[in-house]
Amino acid sequence: MTRMRRALLVALMAVGAVLLPHAPSASAAERVITYSVTTQGAVHGDPGHFAAVATATLNDYRGWSLGGSLAFQQVPSGGDFTLILAAPAVVGGQPGCDAFYSCRVGRNVYVNDDRWRTATPSWPHGVPLYQQYVITHEVGHWLGLGHSNCGTPGRLAATMQQQSISLQGCRSNMWPLIAERAQVARNFGVGVGWSSIERRYQELGQERGPMGGPVTWESPTPGNRGWMQHYDRVDGASIYWSPSTGAHEVYGLIRTRWAQTGWELGPLGFPVTGELPTPDRWGRMSHFAGSGGGSIYWHPWTGAHEVYGAIRAHWGALGWELGPLSYPVTGELPTPDGRGRYNHFARPDGASIYWSPSTGAHEVYGAIRATWAQQGWEAGPLGYPVSGEYSVPGGRQSDFEHGSIRWDAGRNVIQVLPR
Repeated sequence: MTRMRRALLVALMAVGAVLLPHAPSASAAERVITYSVTTQGAVHGDPGHFAAVATATLNDYRGWSLGGSLAFQQVPSGGDFTLILAAPAVVGGQPGCDAFYSCRVGRNVYVNDDRWRTATPSWPHGVPLYQQYVITHEVGHWLGLGHSNCGTPGRLAATMQQQSISLQGCRSNMWPLIAERAQVARNFGVGVGWSSIERRYQELGQERGPMGGPVTWESPTPGNRGWMQHYDRVDGASIYWSPSTGAHEVYGLIRTRWAQTGWELGPLGFPVTGELPTPDRWGRMSHFAGSGGGSIYWHPWTGAHEVYGAIRAHWGALGWELGPLSYPVTGELPTPDGRGRYNHFARPDGASIYWSPSTGAHEVYGAIRATWAQQGWEAGPLGYPVSGEYSVPGGRQSDFEHGSIRWDAGRNVIQVLPR
């Protein structure tokens, strides 16, 4: 194993240790399983690399470590089982084994050297991930699990499915499913340190809940700020976790809109709630961590739109969707003059919140908004709003940078009042 490859593996393990939803220490393990590593026959794979991948795979929180309940410790010889990188002829000479594949016989776990170096045609993710899969699969036999078949095409395969032979319509997967981890825990009389994503998925009902079945394993988000897993709900579903926000689901049209804004790297950041019903019971909402607070609101008549930062704060102060503006009908957009930002809302006679650095965020709606629009919005002679709409004797008024618009209720007349 080259120095560069060893350094890369160590770096990947270090990133995982920082970001894992569960990162228990070895002393927290309920049981320690020992194993030795050796080779048999003429092998071409690097034994040091083989041992390093085994260590990383067996102790990854997503695998047979069960989130830290089991600790796998390599010993010089003997141990509870022996992990063997073996020449194909050696594997083929074992009872019930085939020279093309890997095999477990008693306490010996044989990994076929040819497969270790080249994987198989059915595996789509390249050799490094296949190496983790084959260790997980064969050690799974030693842990007491037999082979399984594809449960639901399109979802992740069980790690105990013979993915080296055929995916059977499932998606390739190198980490055990929740049910497989639970079975190994029962076999060894230990608990499972479920990840935050697994716990949330279980709380939602797993496959029977709103998410559907998994289609990816838990993976770091871009930039290693958190972790995520995707599911097969028809209109899309995910659970995202970060250290500061916890694990929350996002799905359907709200998830679609979040993706359009750049996922967690966009202005909304990570979710801080799952999808919730709005107080008026007409819509749905999810809240997010970014930009001083962010949300996506969905209504069957308006669709899903984001609102965040100062505009969201002001909309919230007005009563959210129950206030005078109703639901957002756009996301936050830049103004044509480049100075500010705005959102439009679903009030029947029109509503918006406009923001600029010098004026802050203020609402404008109804007849006053219609007149301001006729004047050219913020690019017209009045500029940006500097107040919301408020009561004046006989009517309502909004103030702008360079004047005001007043509505006379008795005469139903609009007046533009320059400064």
